[in-house]
Amino acid sequence: MSDRNSKLLARFQKDEDIIAVNALSSGLDILDDVAKALIDDTGRAAQALSGPVTILPHPSMQSASTGATPHPSFTSPSKKRSVPAKQAKGSAAKKQKAAASPKSSPVAPGTALITFPLALGLPKEFVRDLEGIFRHVAAVNLKAWQRAYPWVNQHLFYDPVEDPDVYLGHWRFWHNCRAAFFEWALHAPLRTDSDKVQRRKRKGHAVHQRLVFISLCIETWGYYNFLRRIEAPGN
Repeated sequence: MSDRNSKLLARFQKDEDIIAVNALSSGLDILDDVAKALIDDTGRAAQALSGPVTILPHPSMQSASTGATPHPSFTSPSKKRSVPAKQAKGSAAKKQKAAASPKSSPVAPGTALITFPLALGLPKEFVRDLEGIFRHVAAVNLKAWQRAYPWVNQHLFYDPVEDPDVYLGHWRFWHNCRAAFFEWALHAPLRTDSDKVQRRKRKGHAVHQRLVFISLCIETWGYYNFLRRIEAPGN
């Protein structure tokens, strides 16, 4: 290893000790890949950034934050009464919300809907149906994984006001990993072995983050109390 690379490696290792101070940080292995590509000067640093990276401060600093925004399902009655009077209630509110949502707009012909490197020589019917999935969600200004794994109006197995750290960990895991879970569930044929390796890597990273979140839940409530929560009716 050259003197230049040795110095860069030592600098990155020093920075990594500062970055990796919170177990809920995610994507640090991806940063390792980017750093290696930069140090080796391969010209593929952009390709090495294969997923989202979330870097959190030391837990002692994080706990001093104001906490997470309460989920609408657990908003107290007093807060609900503070809503302007013109807002409808019950099913009427749902209709009003639906009316206020962005209207469906057709995607312009020729728009690239499939952004990943799809394998060549696939049946036209398969490609057409796959594009139909992405066209449907693009027409309502959503990504496919946002429609498949929505966050809004989802039932939580805990009170986010009482457990803001769990809520924060849940929110970050969900939003950082749902694209990888959708990509793996879709499992569309990819063009090269390298593309398949990167997809498996993103899936492995998402599974790891899910285990980190489960570990946080067990540390918070204990194993059996955690099971009771997720097995309760409605979860």
